Amino acid sequence: MNEAIRVSLISLGCARNLVDSEVLLGHAVEEGLQVVQDPEDADVVVVNTCGFIETAKQESIDTILSVARLKEEGSLKGVIAVGCLAQRYGEQLRSSIPELDAVFGLSDYSGVPAVVRRIVNGSTRRWIATVDGGKPKGPRSDTRRVLLTPKSFAYLRISEGCDHTCTFCAIPKMRGRNRSKPIDVLVEEAQNLAAAGVQELVVVAEDSTAYGLDTTRKRQIHVLLERLGEVEGIRWIRLMYAYPHTVAKELTTFLREHPKAVKYLDIPIQHISSPMLRAMRRGVSSEQVRGILDRLRSEVPGIAVRSTLIAGFPGETEQDFAAAKDLVASYRFERLGVFPYSQEEGTPAFDLPGQVPAEVAEARVAELMDLQRGVMRSFHESLVGRNLPVLVDGYDADAKRLVGRTWADAPEVDGRVLLPKGAAEPGQMLDIVIIGADDYELTGRPAAKQP
Repeated sequence: MNEAIRVSLISLGCARNLVDSEVLLGHAVEEGLQVVQDPEDADVVVVNTCGFIETAKQESIDTILSVARLKEEGSLKGVIAVGCLAQRYGEQLRSSIPELDAVFGLSDYSGVPAVVRRIVNGSTRRWIATVDGGKPKGPRSDTRRVLLTPKSFAYLRISEGCDHTCTFCAIPKMRGRNRSKPIDVLVEEAQNLAAAGVQELVVVAEDSTAYGLDTTRKRQIHVLLERLGEVEGIRWIRLMYAYPHTVAKELTTFLREHPKAVKYLDIPIQHISSPMLRAMRRGVSSEQVRGILDRLRSEVPGIAVRSTLIAGFPGETEQDFAAAKDLVASYRFERLGVFPYSQEEGTPAFDLPGQVPAEVAEARVAELMDLQRGVMRSFHESLVGRNLPVLVDGYDADAKRLVGRTWADAPEVDGRVLLPKGAAEPGQMLDIVIIGADDYELTGRPAAKQP
């Protein structure tokens, strides 16, 4: 009997990319391939690339080149690039990195296992595949997946693409316009995840609040979330990537009142200065953004608000930057990411006048994050002594502790709670007394009585 062909996958970039990786591995298993974790043990390695900003593109290229060395040093027979960078620069990748054996854009990936077999069986043809001339279609079902997340949570991708025309962003060029999945398909995916033991659904999209606009001309995110709330076995539903001026009262009602709703919202605002918001084509003014942020506090008491800011966007003045600092200090986001502007070719902002020097942008990022560090420490200190539900993700061998998350912590991007070894199993929800706090982590112990 022939040994199964071994494939390893390296997933880079965002949660939407991770779902693509899980679906790709689902196809691989369905076609009889063996999935291995270590690239050194594989016959073929697939790199799911990110092409969002320059640092992500460089990481993708470096990863491909690093893996490709195993073709000379080990038993690796092939390297395949898939994902956003492959979609955006497929022909360039194929011509500039001869070590690549195949390049797939944002396809349904069902053809990848067949190409893996051809590579292993000695085919000399180098493959490049895209969809409809490089324009992604969809939406696709993500029902068959090999989960790469802990048992505690999984991502539920509700749509693909984005209709916004933000001047700094290349995502619409790579992933196309917004395409919502049918509610019944998403409920089936959620039921499958619940049957696998998943406790938390992390709902993701390029713009989650646009869900349903392309199919019904109405925002249907609250309708979808209510349906997902009916899925047995799911205990938490967390929503990511809401567009600022599209947070309707129906959504805040769900966040406030539904027993499975995590009182948390990721709402990337990118800036607070009106001139910057206009230059970014965000479709909203400073006053509107502040109004929306204040609404979240008033309409969903106890909500943890996560956002992102861009520092050093072309034309950003000291006055614009001062407005961002004032917002961070006064609004006190529970969670915040700050990124330097990345000059991306093919975007309207690429040629804007007033490009900010990289060192100035980096210094502004550092200043904002220093402000936010103090905000987060104060927030964490306010939790000491409280009894909180914590979802256990797994064990950290370096820390020699179990790690879990509160309602204020989305997986992979926010903080975590360190727990005693042996206190629970991954996927369990515990009542935890918070006994310690620092900038990014909490320490807790199980409460005397568990639910």
